Amino acid sequence: MTERAAHLVEYVFPEVPVRQWVLTLPPRVRYVLAWDHALCRAVVSVYMRAVLGWSRQQARARGVRDGRGGAVVIVQRFGSALNLNVHLHAMVMDGVFARDERGDVRFHAARYPMAPDLTSLLVTLARRIGRLLARHGVSDGADGLDVADPWVEEAPTLAGLAAASVRGVAAMGPRAGLSVRRRGDPVAAFDAAGAREWHARVQGFDLHAGIAVRAGARDRLERLCRYALRPAVGQERLRLSPDGQVVLELRRRWANGTTHLVFEPVELLERLAALGHGLGLTWCSITACWRHAPRGVARWFRRRPLTSAMNRVRRGRAGTSGSGAGPTGTGPS
Repeated sequence: MTERAAHLVEYVFPEVPVRQWVLTLPPRVRYVLAWDHALCRAVVSVYMRAVLGWSRQQARARGVRDGRGGAVVIVQRFGSALNLNVHLHAMVMDGVFARDERGDVRFHAARYPMAPDLTSLLVTLARRIGRLLARHGVSDGADGLDVADPWVEEAPTLAGLAAASVRGVAAMGPRAGLSVRRRGDPVAAFDAAGAREWHARVQGFDLHAGIAVRAGARDRLERLCRYALRPAVGQERLRLSPDGQVVLELRRRWANGTTHLVFEPVELLERLAALGHGLGLTWCSITACWRHAPRGVARWFRRRPLTSAMNRVRRGRAGTSGSGAGPTGTGPS
């Protein structure tokens, strides 16, 4: 985790602002992508085409033509409750590279007078991912776990564990079908679906892009990469209670006041087994800056690779236009 995060900061990201985009998927989609890695990679491609296309549209509105961005996408298989929750973390350059009037490559940082409404982008994403799943014969319904399931025939026990983990319930033992037990300070009233800036929720899909790192804040960018690349759980957050229950301390208190989760030992083993399917709990997919470019610009960059321009920005020898995203996650001013 630490070495890979350092590698991304040192060798992949130029010194430009970076924004984290997190896409959470409906339960049925999480379950399917946990088994089908090829389909998961296809969903990543759809996701990045939409987000990078949105960034180019924002740049065109500011008069920057033929701009191109880039991203590192990290696919996480787990949620905070050790449940099977395939979701996508994308570290996206907050702006675009484009040629100026002299033909030199410059980075144009994004400018947002106010937090944009991401609903239309998420609607587009949901529609495109739905079409992709339909072409592969997969239902994308939020409650579609009871449809015909080819993975039940392949590995019925593991499929049952995975389906239960996606739902957040126990699969076996006396608590089969019940949700994990919670501890904490109850909150009298909370709005789980409250409106937030840089956030949208549509048809079971959830998109959040409220965390941004300004250009030059390499330590903060590395911490963000480490967070996205982290393992499912650290041993320091697990303990055995006197009555033989396994207690998991959450990294952050939930909106409803939950701070700890309590598992029967077999419940914890169920969840770890579901997470371990497919070799590797976290894997990283890099979307290079020269992909998804307008045809004319792509031809130009094949003659003059963008990588050299990115290296110049990293070394501080290339000009930049605009200011970087602020550290508070509200976007650049």
